[in-house]
Amino acid sequence: MVWKKMAIFLFGLLLGVAFIGALGSVAFKYRDKIDLERIHKVFDILRSKWRSSKLYREEFRQPIQATGGSSFGPQGQLTFELYRQGKFQIDGSGYAWQKSDHYGDVAVIRSTRPLPQTYKITIVAGAIDYGLEKLDGLSNDPQYPEGPANENGCYLLAITDVNPAGHHTNIWWHQHRKLVVDVDNNVWGHGMPNPIFMVYFDRDNKMMSFPGEEKTWQPDWRAAAHYDPSQWYRIDLEKTAERFLFTLSQENGPLLARGEAALKDIWHEDGNHSDYLVIGDPHENYYQGSFKIKSIALKL
Repeated sequence: MVWKKMAIFLFGLLLGVAFIGALGSVAFKYRDKIDLERIHKVFDILRSKWRSSKLYREEFRQPIQATGGSSFGPQGQLTFELYRQGKFQIDGSGYAWQKSDHYGDVAVIRSTRPLPQTYKITIVAGAIDYGLEKLDGLSNDPQYPEGPANENGCYLLAITDVNPAGHHTNIWWHQHRKLVVDVDNNVWGHGMPNPIFMVYFDRDNKMMSFPGEEKTWQPDWRAAAHYDPSQWYRIDLEKTAERFLFTLSQENGPLLARGEAALKDIWHEDGNHSDYLVIGDPHENYYQGSFKIKSIALKL
């Protein structure tokens, strides 16, 4: 009986090897006609579905010394990027207070490593103090082609297509953002007053914004909501195998805007660029003020 079972096993094994060999031969013969990149992407999606996701949450309940390039969080999944005098004050009181005393500084928190194929990010932030009055008395800076007097704001949540380490002007950010939920008070009146914009960039890197009241994406700057400096806001961003899902609401309050965008429509969403999370004051030629981050949750 034992030898019969062994014979059946060996016969099945040989058949399996022969089948795989034949399949490999066919694949090699027609390799120019097979979309290997699409196959790899399908396997990446399947792996992301099969793996068990983990939830990382930072609520800033312990003091953290924020220094440029230093990582923090349960597994060091977040990293500070600071330039000039940009800073985060984290004293264990339950929030990270991002402060920009000068338009020429930078203070952001980014993901340390690339984000996986699918993920969900939740940010709770508030006490936004990036009004245009913060720019009173400023004039153009010859060091930069634009700024600092026209706009003031911060990134509540952004996704870039490369690691955003270091410091950059807004020109760099415009080339590398896939999407952003941000505050941008501006002298042109776009979305004013106190606008929160929900934006993605299309295949041609053209901006598409989501106006909360109309429920459809528009090719110009339309506010998704208007912030109250005394309120806290929750931003959820989920990336599935097919789309990004955006949600903006008051913390423990009403829904303000909800939209979705297909991955096929997103700038550099092509399998060749990774995703990185960014929160804070990113521009070295714009923005001075402050806001507070109550929590960052990553479901990876």
